[in-house]
Amino acid sequence: MPNSNAEPAFVNGRDRRAALVIAHPGHELRVHHWIERTRPLVFVLTDGSGHTGISRLASTTAVLERAGAAPGSIYGRLSDRELYRTLLVPDLDLFTALADELAAALDSAGIDEVAGDAVEGFNPGHDACRLLLNAALLRLAQAGRRLGNFEFPLEGPPGDCPPEDASEAIRLELDDAALGRKLQAAGSYPEMAAEVERALARHGRAPFGVECLRPVRYGLEIGGRFAHPPYYESYGERQVAAGIYREVIRFRSHMAPLAEALGQRAARGDLIACESC
Repeated sequence: MPNSNAEPAFVNGRDRRAALVIAHPGHELRVHHWIERTRPLVFVLTDGSGHTGISRLASTTAVLERAGAAPGSIYGRLSDRELYRTLLVPDLDLFTALADELAAALDSAGIDEVAGDAVEGFNPGHDACRLLLNAALLRLAQAGRRLGNFEFPLEGPPGDCPPEDASEAIRLELDDAALGRKLQAAGSYPEMAAEVERALARHGRAPFGVECLRPVRYGLEIGGRFAHPPYYESYGERQVAAGIYREVIRFRSHMAPLAEALGQRAARGDLIACESC
């Protein structure tokens, strides 16, 4: 059931139909109050199953239902293992098809603005999701539809908003009740318990009382948005050494070709209707 305290889809004085596009279930917790206010259509790339093979999508569905949001046509489409395997190949056809489907779904639903994971060089799945979203929005722009595009950090401080972005950002300062609902949603998400504990230990409770969705000012050239090598390469190397991974996802070998393929596809102006949307 929608939260009784949820407000109409007005953010910063705007009445706009919103969508949320995230790589993994659980990311919605970072922008919980924004979800309450906008009741977005939510797209989730993976089922969040990680190494366990157990989906955490049901917990995200419960969070969204309580906040009054609805799932989109892409909702746990891939397992985490499938996502990383397709990045390693890489299966460029799969990613371009997903970007096409996302563009058609956003268009069909009459979406005005979209929020999604920021590029941080921390997790290749997060960055790949942002590439898919930016490619979809470029496709729509080619077809004459320009949507607002916003991002929020998953590793950085929750309310991080550079001064140059302040005038165009969506900034929400949560009252005690809204922050309480947000923390309750996080505390009721068993598969995210360790990550929630880590985030609270790192940032404290107070920063989660601000949600800042920053305007996205970049397209598919993401290599300049983080230090090189990105964290996920060094992490992957440790996992390979431990026998957990068989191969490391690399920016130059895997992510850069994906960005290039998506850019080539986005340059085409045709937009196929989404029959399943």
